[in-house]
Amino acid sequence: MNRWSRKFRRIGLAIGCVAIISALGVTCPPPFGPRFVDIELVNLTDFDVDPRIFIHPVSEVPFEELFRPENELIVDPLLLPGEEAIFTFRCQDVGTIGSDFALMFITPILAIESDNGPVVDEGIDFFCGDIVSFVFIDDGIEFYTSVEVNGVIIID
Repeated sequence: MNRWSRKFRRIGLAIGCVAIISALGVTCPPPFGPRFVDIELVNLTDFDVDPRIFIHPVSEVPFEELFRPENELIVDPLLLPGEEAIFTFRCQDVGTIGSDFALMFITPILAIESDNGPVVDEGIDFFCGDIVSFVFIDDGIEFYTSVEVNGVIIID
């Protein structure tokens, strides 16, 4: 078998593998593109916040699967007033991200729960290479969580 024949066979095999993987619905990060997702937590309140962020590797996972202790992003110490924190994850580790009703601590033992618990999914709300920001806001009337992707508000 000559050299060109082997090359064409390898190319055909590679194309066939990609076609099979695509047909199965498996998503893979691009070989030369971004391979990480940044999760940014921003506290715009005057109080400490426990963001209660949960991350699951599967997109569109049911709530009961997402909000399990093993999926929680532990933020210790809590987010201080005006503080930002950024966490970087491999794309294959981030399918669904949610805040399970963040807590704003008025005193060390008295907390107010966020009015909402936003959840975002990879491939729908964000993609590999994006910055997903959970912004905790107290406007004097309500405490809630806003979500931005690359600086664009998607949940308010």
